[in-house]
This record gives sequence, structure tokens and C-alpha cells, in this order.
Amino acid sequence: PNLTMIATDFGLDASGRDWLLGGMLSTLFFLVGAPASIVAGLLADTRRRVPLLSAFMMVGAIPCVLTMFVQNYYQLLATRMFTGLAIGGVIPIIFSYLGDIFPNNMRNYVSGGFGFVSGAGQALGQFLAGATGEAFGWRFCFPAIGIPSILVALGALLVCEEPKRGAADGQQKFGSGFAWDSVLNIVRIRSNLLIFLQAGFGCVPWGIISAYLNDYLAQEGGLEVLNATYVIMLFGIGAALGGIFGSVTGQFLQNKNRALLGIFMGATTILSIPPILALVLIPDGKKHLAVFFVLATVGGFLASPTGANIPAIVINSNTPETRGSALALFNMCNDVGKGLGPLIGAALIGVFGRRIALTIAITAWLPCGVLCLLLSITYPSDEDNMKGGIRSTTTDEEREELMGVV
Repeated sequence: PNLTMIATDFGLDASGRDWLLGGMLSTLFFLVGAPASIVAGLLADTRRRVPLLSAFMMVGAIPCVLTMFVQNYYQLLATRMFTGLAIGGVIPIIFSYLGDIFPNNMRNYVSGGFGFVSGAGQALGQFLAGATGEAFGWRFCFPAIGIPSILVALGALLVCEEPKRGAADGQQKFGSGFAWDSVLNIVRIRSNLLIFLQAGFGCVPWGIISAYLNDYLAQEGGLEVLNATYVIMLFGIGAALGGIFGSVTGQFLQNKNRALLGIFMGATTILSIPPILALVLIPDGKKHLAVFFVLATVGGFLASPTGANIPAIVINSNTPETRGSALALFNMCNDVGKGLGPLIGAALIGVFGRRIALTIAITAWLPCGVLCLLLSITYPSDEDNMKGGIRSTTTDEEREELMGVV
């Protein structure tokens, strides 16, 4: 919400605001997370995940606090890149960890719970930045978030226990670690390929929305900063609630008819496009503030069920010793989409202006929805193949012993 304020502080004009702050800063924030995801995913398949998680969190939290002291654009760019690197790394570690704690009849709930916390955190962050920016300056929100993150990272070392790898699936025998054959096997799984592709398409609008929508609503949309912040906060709340709804519905479909899970995800993704487009296209938003609040909540609600279920599908389609790598590839596609989104947005803005650029970007959810619909064909057989692979390497007694650990 404070892009314009930051631009003024650094002496940037409107073009510099959109290209350097909205485009390049957001792009590099996510793009550095892509290689970090790969490294973290490979480590998560072979190393203890609790200390890995704590280390990556510290890498992001400390520079976040130091953002309080930046004096120019390049210093801000450096601190944000470290935070982006950390966020890219923690995702595959977290879901690899959770995949060994919870069996497949609970993973959609867990994935949705993580999505709820993420959505609520994003909404809180946007609200904190918008609510405190005028009074305390745009830098204030960074240490306000970074300091608690450091405490959480240290607390994880003391509280979290390392689960036995494969325990939730009854697998005991593993390979010797990373091998290129494992990576090839990951990309041979059809559901993985669909998920990686939809992540690229789906995260372009997410990247553009996070970079530009708040400031667009405040400036061109006529809402002013605080009202625009409320709209984005309600979008985040809607996304958090939609994540809960999506995880509960997704787990029900997972347990009853897995083919319907892809249809559910594709339908909600496609239906999210009209209300979010309306936020961009309705003129003079201050006159229609209540309508904007409803549209933001509904749009966020419909846009989030896919994100709540995708990690569970990745976990269920891949064996325990390759899940970290598969999740890393998924998160890499996410980060590339989110990273290129602001850059594509900046280029589109330069040609068409903000309104048309946002309109074009949001429609990228259409192919994302179609790819999710195709999961209804591939996912059931891919999960069955994963379970068959585990059964072929583990005896009944070993599976019962491991399942008792969970």
C-alpha cells in the first residue's frame, strides 16, 4: 500500500515506482526464491528439517528487521531479496515435514490450515503497512514483522521434533539420497506436470495483485490509501476463509472421489475471475466502497481453494524420499510465476496503463483453472501408483509399525 510513499522517499517518479518498486523489486523477491526452493527441497529429502527450517527463517527475518535502516532503493532491494530467498526455501521444508506427520486422509486439512495462516498473515501485513505508514513511515512494518519471526525461528528449534521419514505412509526403505533418476521420475508424473504449469499461470496474477492492486486502488481507483488497504485486507481474509473451505471440501473429495477434487479446484479458480476483475474495472471506487468490500472478499474466497489443496496433491503423488524435491519444483514454478508477474505487469503498464494491464493479468487464471480441471483425469492414478510403489518396498509388519509412530 505504500509504493507511492516509498517512491517519493527515494526520489522516483511514477514510472520508477511501477518499474523499480512494483516490477523489479517484486520480481527479484520471488525469483531468488526459486533456486532457494530447489536447494531446500533437496536438503529436505536427506537432512533433518527442523534446523533447516529455522536457518531459512533467520535468513529472511534478520534482513527484514534491517530494512528499517535502508536509505536507498538498492539497499531495499538487497534486504527484500534475502527475505524472498528465505520464503522460497521454507515452503518445501514445511510441507515435507508435515507430509511425514499427517496421513493422506488429513493432508488437505493441513494444507488448508497452512494456507489460512499464510492468507491471514498477508492480510495482517498489508493492514499493518497501510495503517502505520502515514503515522510512522513505511519502514516501521518491517521490524514489526521481522522481530517476531526471529523468535519463532528460535522457538522451532526448541519445540518441534523431527518426524520419522515416511512414517505417515508406512514406508521404511529408502534410496541413498538425491539422484537424477528421482528428478526424472518426478517430471514423469502427469499430475506434477499439470501442477507445475498451473503454478506458473496462476501465480502471474497473484504476483501482479500483490505488487500493484493496493496502490492502483488507492491512486487510480480513487479509494485512497486506507480504504484500499481495507479492500486488500478483506481480500486476504476472504482468501483465508476460502482456504479453510477449500481444504475441508478438498479433504472430503479426497476421501470420497478424488477425480472431483480437480473439478472443484478448476471451477473455483475460474469463478474467481469476475469479482476480481470488477475491482479493477469499476470506476470511482469510493462511491461503491461496500461493493468493493464484497467483491474483494468473494474474489479472495474463490481464488484460494486451489492453493489450499495443491501441496496435498503433490505430497500424495510423490514418494516420501522425493517429496521435498517435488515440492521444491512446485514452489520454484510458483516463485517464477510470482516473480515474472510484476515484471510482466510493469511492461504491460508501460504499454497499456495500469487498468488494462491488471485486466490482462487477472485473466491468466483461466488457463490455470483448465489445468486444474485436467487433474481430475491424472491425479487418482498417480496417487495409486505412489501407494503401489511403497507397498512393493515395505512389508505389512513394517507399515503397521511405522503407522503406529504417527
